[in-house]
Amino acid sequence: MTSPAQKRFVLRPGAMMGRWALVVLAGLAAAGCVRRPVEVQAQIPDAYQERHPIVLGDVQAKLDVFLAANGGLGYRQAGDVKDFVQQYSRQGKGALVATLPAGAPGGSVRHTLGEIRKIAAANGVKPGAIQVRSGGETHPTAASVRLTFARLDARVVSKCGQWPHDLAGGSTLQSWENRPYYNFGCGYQTMLAAQVADPVDMIRGRPESPIDIEKRLGDLESVRENSDPTTKWPSDQTKINSAL
Repeated sequence: MTSPAQKRFVLRPGAMMGRWALVVLAGLAAAGCVRRPVEVQAQIPDAYQERHPIVLGDVQAKLDVFLAANGGLGYRQAGDVKDFVQQYSRQGKGALVATLPAGAPGGSVRHTLGEIRKIAAANGVKPGAIQVRSGGETHPTAASVRLTFARLDARVVSKCGQWPHDLAGGSTLQSWENRPYYNFGCGYQTMLAAQVADPVDMIRGRPESPIDIEKRLGDLESVRENSDPTTKWPSDQTKINSAL
């Protein structure tokens, strides 16, 4: 018989494999608990109002008035100046600046400036509102007096016609996502900003106009009498203003 001191502990192959399996599983579990940083990918907004927003900003309105002939500005240019000074009266900020061309005949320049002043005065622009400057930027090829003023304008920040991705999507899977393409809505937003009469309308709605008290009281009286308050049209030939 062998003594206890002479006994040896012999590890069986199966036990060795079991212990190594436990070590590997513990390592995998620890690796699974490690937090990895989430990769954030930039996404193009689906709404075209967010992708191509309309913003407000101050811009310079300008009109090049070519030097007038001896007989005056002419019907076309006189109408352009009239429309421009009327816009200045409605939308302008600060002064109406008249920049004189460099190197042009002094007599023609003074004559043209005088014609501009007459049209501006006839449309309610005060003489002190016009500032005359010399040597500034005017028309690049023909002598002209450039009129400018600052005004509020609505415009689209992004540039139309940009196609960052293939619309057909042959090489990528982006077209499979059924999302609007990048350029969608850009032309619509640009035209809307160009056509709006008051740029502030793009930011907030207008207040309600005063109510027609006489019409409202008549409608209330009709309701109290259990009658129809809508307008009655006797015939197709009746004028609208006479039936109200």
